[in-house]
Amino acid sequence: MKGKVDISHHVTTKLFWFITLMILLLPITSKYRLLIWGSYTTGVVVGEENVRYFGFSVFGPDKYPVIRFTTTDGEIIQFYGPENFEYPTGSVLKVVYNPKKPTDCMVFSIGAFYTHPKAIVPGILFILWMAFYLAFRAKK
Repeated sequence: MKGKVDISHHVTTKLFWFITLMILLLPITSKYRLLIWGSYTTGVVVGEENVRYFGFSVFGPDKYPVIRFTTTDGEIIQFYGPENFEYPTGSVLKVVYNPKKPTDCMVFSIGAFYTHPKAIVPGILFILWMAFYLAFRAKK
């Protein structure tokens, strides 16, 4: 044997924070096209609906605020807001939508990004990253 090979997984503090930031930004960057090229307007909460998917839910049906907005072309669009958010009827929310396909829309808020079903994978990735970092960090 000529020399010892270092097989440790040393992660610098800068690299740790960079990777952590990238993981935390994944839910936002997954909607970057809509955020950059979408049109922004305001929507009004017109009600709330209880929706049960797959016919059975242990915790009961999920509540969705029903939000209505008008596009720049005058088309009225109605969609479900973020799951289980309590918005009083009449609340005004910022909405971003695709001008070419107005039904591709969402409430523009941090809560809407991080409670969206697509945020589950980054959440799991974040937990795995923390477990990896804590397991292999240099002990003092």
